[in-house]
Amino acid sequence: MTDRLSEELVPEKGVWLRMRQRTANILFSGDKDEPWTRRVDIALISLITINAIAVIVESVGEYQLLWGRYLEAFELFSVIVFSIEYVLRIWSVVDDPWKKGSGDPIRARLGFSRTTMAIIDLLAILPFYLGLFVQLDLRFLRVLRLLRIFKLTRYSGSMTLLFQVVRKEGRTMGAAMFVLLLLLVIASSLAFIVEGGSDAKSDAFSSIPAAMYWAIITMTTVGYGDIVPATPIGKVLTAVLSIISVGMVALPAGILASGFTSALQSRREQVEGKIEDALADGRLSAQDHAEINTLVDRLGVSAADLQAIKEAVRREQRASLPCPHCGNLPHDPGDR
Repeated sequence: MTDRLSEELVPEKGVWLRMRQRTANILFSGDKDEPWTRRVDIALISLITINAIAVIVESVGEYQLLWGRYLEAFELFSVIVFSIEYVLRIWSVVDDPWKKGSGDPIRARLGFSRTTMAIIDLLAILPFYLGLFVQLDLRFLRVLRLLRIFKLTRYSGSMTLLFQVVRKEGRTMGAAMFVLLLLLVIASSLAFIVEGGSDAKSDAFSSIPAAMYWAIITMTTVGYGDIVPATPIGKVLTAVLSIISVGMVALPAGILASGFTSALQSRREQVEGKIEDALADGRLSAQDHAEINTLVDRLGVSAADLQAIKEAVRREQRASLPCPHCGNLPHDPGDR
């Protein structure tokens, strides 16, 4: 009541508030009922993709001479669009439908500006503004502009899930990387001791840091062959390190795979819980369908998984219903 009265007394504030809410709904919610959401997403995805292609084409000297002016004009247009998008996201994040109750608007905006996606948005336009105030190598700036391709992760459920898994499994990944680093230092030190004092000593084993290149290539089982131990002990060390590293280097991949499985299961459980709540009255209303579809889009659950979840929930609910003939609940086959 108070909010409505304040909007009537200060109509300009009410208009700005509605504009901000509409902007947040378009940029953050992914609501299918909002026609501009899909249009804006497609436009930004197309612009990001064309930007990546333009940076690649620009690296070819003859194309730079032919289309240099057009590429510069397109770069300016892209920076303007991405800058407007960044400012609008900072402005409207207060009304993000998925982050209601974030509290103070300033704190909400500062919190959003520290998120991974906001940092990627900033990096997408930063090279252009750096070039205006700082004298930098143009090739460096062109390559930095490729960071814009990471903006596509906002529209990819798989990449969003990857960021979430990496953040969740950060400590476990850190422990695995520490073990790998420890193995790298030990192997490099042993190689320096064994190969550094040999008659056939090469520059590759002249110091522990120099031997680390050999250790990394051996541990990852790449084996370029440009560095080969000369002593029998060095060859045995290489063989042992290769065998040990097969399992150790695979640790981060295993952690990520386990995290992916857990995260996918968690998303399915969220959708399943939403469907169970919606089916509490025995049917799905149009509003229930809309809410479920919005949640499915936000979590990136496929249509096939959604259908399987719905069927599983319906089977569970039918199994929990009493028998229409005797009125008894179904018995668990194990209860005898």
